[in-house]
Amino acid sequence: MNQEDLYWFTFILVTLLGFFTYKLLTRHRSYFRLLRVPFERPHFLYGNLDDVLSGKLTTMEKLEQFYRKFSNHGLFGFFNYMTPALYVRDPALIRQLLQPNMSHFESHGYFLDEEKDRFLGCQLHLVKGAEKSTKMASFLSPIFRTPKVPCSMDVTTRRCCAALIDFIASRVELELELKAIFVKHTLNLFAGIAFGRELNTFEDDTDRFCAVASGMAYGTNPVQVIKTMAFYLMPGFMRTVGVQFTDREEMDYLVKQYRAAASAPNLHSVARYLRQANGKMKPSEQLTDEQLSAQCAMFFTKGFEPTLNLLSFAVYELAQNPDVQRKLYEEMHHNGLTTGSATGVPPFESIRALPYLEAIVLETLRKWPSHPLLVRECTKPFTIPATENGDRAAIPLKVGDKLYVSVWALHRSGDYFPEPERFSPERFVGKDVTNAAQPSTFIPFGIGRGCLGQEFVKLMVKATLVALLQRFKLQPGERTPEPLQLIESASSLEARDGFWIRLEPRL
Repeated sequence: MNQEDLYWFTFILVTLLGFFTYKLLTRHRSYFRLLRVPFERPHFLYGNLDDVLSGKLTTMEKLEQFYRKFSNHGLFGFFNYMTPALYVRDPALIRQLLQPNMSHFESHGYFLDEEKDRFLGCQLHLVKGAEKSTKMASFLSPIFRTPKVPCSMDVTTRRCCAALIDFIASRVELELELKAIFVKHTLNLFAGIAFGRELNTFEDDTDRFCAVASGMAYGTNPVQVIKTMAFYLMPGFMRTVGVQFTDREEMDYLVKQYRAAASAPNLHSVARYLRQANGKMKPSEQLTDEQLSAQCAMFFTKGFEPTLNLLSFAVYELAQNPDVQRKLYEEMHHNGLTTGSATGVPPFESIRALPYLEAIVLETLRKWPSHPLLVRECTKPFTIPATENGDRAAIPLKVGDKLYVSVWALHRSGDYFPEPERFSPERFVGKDVTNAAQPSTFIPFGIGRGCLGQEFVKLMVKATLVALLQRFKLQPGERTPEPLQLIESASSLEARDGFWIRLEPRL
């Protein structure tokens, strides 16, 4: 082959490779057009993520743009790079598709299951199959949703809040980045409530539980990060070689922590309640200690970040809205809660009697939802019916297809919440949550059975807010951002510049 032939051979080969690469990348480009679902033409490399990759917007803010652009449609298409994602926009369609058809959309779309990890895979949100999922939900629901259970743990909460107040009081002249402080506080709370551990990470954060728990909550363990990538890229290979996501040593450690807490006679913890509930089941249906430990770990990992974020955003809004803060303090004073007990926090039953505090928590969840994006994976073939006017054809979904709901966009829609950017707890004062907005427009804890631990999360946040306001006035500082800017985060909302607040002692 002479030089000219080699040149033309190389040219043709590169052209063909480029052509087939382009076709591979754009093979889904007509996906939404064929379904007659509105969409915006994607870039062949990064789809609709142009503003996200340039740093102008977060994914949630980009989806909000699409939500407004396709305001006359129940569904819209979005290209996550070149992978098509079908978003359900209309609340009536959300209610029509997901609530009566939950048996078709049981999965949350997580990559983990019992095959990849027998420890984490038996947790409620990862269990596969309608029968297993229903049984696990029936077992856990009385534990997490019975009011007397979370209320029995107020001693742990008061101890943790006292440690938080002592830590802040020693630094009260400073402008503080409260989320970093709340990380320690939330770790103390969930370590005590889930596993019965009396930690005070403000004084000592070297306990092994801190490292294990942080790895579970944030996925900071480098080995698990590598495993996550491997499970996404090579699921078949990882399954064949039998690699488990959770480290065996960490699993044994958590089982040991569970057994210690469950057997302590005078210790109120999720571990103890799980063992008591398990003992009432038929022997053939009882869970193993490993499975019960996994449910404790689930309570920790699924409750940690929502509690941390809800608390951080609530404190920010109270500092930015002095009238709201004043009304809350007046409500506390009217109910005799401004003096506090020896530990600084009244019992949960007293905190439950504060309707304006409840409204503040709900409004924070509306404006800054803990779960800004809901994902439901199809577990049985399902067909989304065509529109009556014929604008959209029926959409067949096969097993593995996913539906997405942007909670962020719903909660910030002026159609359902007038002046959505304004923080106004009055939206929820004197109203049942389901009646405060149109159905399926306020869904901070998901659709269907929702989050079993939502009452725990709300109570932890309420107790902490009461403890803070008993001792301090929350005020913006020099470093407090206005408005609050977000940065891209994998699963939740993250403030770009943190939560800097100045705390002034009450006289």
